[in-house]
Amino acid sequence: IPQPAPLVSLLIPTRDMRVVLEPCIRSILDKTTYRNYEVIILDNESAEPATLDYFKQIQAEDARVRVIPYPHPFNYSAINNFGVLQARGELVGLVNNDIEVISPEWLTEMVSHALRREIGCVGAKLYYEDETIQHAGVIIGLGGVAGHSHKHFPRAASGYFHRLKIVQNLSAVTAACTVVRKDVYLAVGGLEEDGLRIAFNDVDFCLKVRKAGYRNLWTP
Repeated sequence: IPQPAPLVSLLIPTRDMRVVLEPCIRSILDKTTYRNYEVIILDNESAEPATLDYFKQIQAEDARVRVIPYPHPFNYSAINNFGVLQARGELVGLVNNDIEVISPEWLTEMVSHALRREIGCVGAKLYYEDETIQHAGVIIGLGGVAGHSHKHFPRAASGYFHRLKIVQNLSAVTAACTVVRKDVYLAVGGLEEDGLRIAFNDVDFCLKVRKAGYRNLWTP
């Protein structure tokens, strides 16, 4: 990581669901050792008083957190594309509102790869609550379109040819937790808003990044 470390904008779309969002934000703020980041909560028409109260509370508590309204029908691609335009960082992180940080060095690791000029999207190792693997990279063709590698393998498993233990290039990674340079994101046109409003927009995005000449990478 160069010094000073570049600013990373973490984009978190949400609608209500404080019970899910608050542990996500708290884990980022409390555990992340990489210091130069901002959190942009993209509020997709939240209406629950508890969630609205939390928005006020967390912005008052930490200046790195901003809540930006997105008053339009749900479209995962459009929300994130809108968020990237609000981002101040050299890098952007797409983060689902139900993600919780386990490893304090998570962002340092992801940024260290995303800053490499030949690398496009950087994905993370994600687990379900039962300690099995949720995401270890996306394999094109699984299930007819694309699917997650090693899904439901035990957390400590080494995987096929130890692939669960090593940094590697893959066709795609999930946008549930992805870091990419903002200029790369904008250069390929962001996520597909019209044809892929909910699912597979991240796979399509990663393939566009590959076509542009970058390699996508997953790190455990």
